[in-house]
Amino acid sequence: MTDPLDALVSAARSGDGVTRLEGGAWLVTDPAETERLLASRDAVTGRTDRPAALTSWGPDGPATWMAVRRAMRPLFTTARITASLPVVAEQAAGIVPGWPSPGVVDVGDETVRVVSAVNTRHLLGGPSRVLPPLLERELLLAGPRPAPFRRHRLRRAQRATYDAIRDHVRDPRAGLPAVLLDHGFDEHAVTLALRAMLLSGHHVPATALAWALHELSTHPDVQRDARAEAAARPDPTADLPLCRAVIREALRLHPPVWRLRRRSAAPARGLPAGADLLFSPYLNHRDPGTWSEPAEFRPRRWSAGFRPAPGSYLPFALGPRTCPASRPALAQLTVVLATVLRTHHLVPHRSPTPTFDVLHAPRGLRLRLLPV
Repeated sequence: MTDPLDALVSAARSGDGVTRLEGGAWLVTDPAETERLLASRDAVTGRTDRPAALTSWGPDGPATWMAVRRAMRPLFTTARITASLPVVAEQAAGIVPGWPSPGVVDVGDETVRVVSAVNTRHLLGGPSRVLPPLLERELLLAGPRPAPFRRHRLRRAQRATYDAIRDHVRDPRAGLPAVLLDHGFDEHAVTLALRAMLLSGHHVPATALAWALHELSTHPDVQRDARAEAAARPDPTADLPLCRAVIREALRLHPPVWRLRRRSAAPARGLPAGADLLFSPYLNHRDPGTWSEPAEFRPRRWSAGFRPAPGSYLPFALGPRTCPASRPALAQLTVVLATVLRTHHLVPHRSPTPTFDVLHAPRGLRLRLLPV
């Protein structure tokens, strides 16, 4: 564990679920308080940077973004998600069988490649060979603290990503651009909305998939049963409860977004207006008061009818600012995971070093793949 996590663990142990940190922020780990505060419309996302004019939503940005979220909802209904899964399976089937078998793969690189292709195809209504490498470059240059000499390169990368997305907006075939344009949003707002969704859907779900593959490689019994389920139900729209549970449990043990920041726009739960609130899905997901065997990988805990306690499971955040693509992301990752299991047997090769920086990621993870 690295220092950022150690500091939060230490603070959580010394507090009572809502703890004042050095610097004035409040760490909220009590599940009930987490639920109440994150579900409040007064818990707003604080601006942590100064976006360039190109990537700025303008003074009405928060309201525009929430309006965009409402307009997205038709894309994320159960029927629309199910209808999209054959395309997800097609994208995955075009990449995953090409992984070396037998052979060793860099899991981080491979999961980014397949998830980015799936996400781009889903959101844009068509594939793009240009956008995934542009997204990768922008995220790499942004980092947690971009060095001053890299900022001009970051601005150039942002411009390249923006221009490539805008080209899709100007010639919308389907997907999110067509939906948002039909709702009357201008070209700039649609481009920024797509950019936000594509950037957030690049590394985050890929990291979740990487952790799931790692856990399956070290739990051969679960891998065997999940593969049997995937093989018995090849239809991409089929229900795969164990494969889905593997993704959910990987998100519990290893939430890629391991900390969240909010600002209280009004007094709440004894905290003053303007309070800087810090939440940690990683800590809440491992709370022994709400989870049995919290440090163990146990996908079968997600049996039919299981519901985690309020505020104890938040891999996509909670409340009005929950990730709008959480449901399609879970469905898509389940389909991709099933595709991997049908073609590859996962064996540990090099254990990862868990990082706790921008993302909680399995740095250096290598797996040996064997043919099924």
